[in-house]
Amino acid sequence: MLLIYLFEMAKKYLKPTFGGTIVDASCGSGLFSRLFVNSKLYSLVVALDFSENMLKQCNEFIKQENISDE
Repeated sequence: MLLIYLFEMAKKYLKPTFGGTIVDASCGSGLFSRLFVNSKLYSLVVALDFSENMLKQCNEFIKQENISDE
């Protein structure tokens, strides 16, 4: 429930960028990155993290959820 609330808050805050590109810096496992992609509100979602392991985990979740990585 908290996750949904936080995502709705983020969408409201980022509303001026709908249709554009969004960058999720320090994305960790990509939880919000994946939510942004699935919302189809943005033309491009870029997930960045300093940790290679977090990016690998994000990529695994993307594969599991059949999200296009393009």
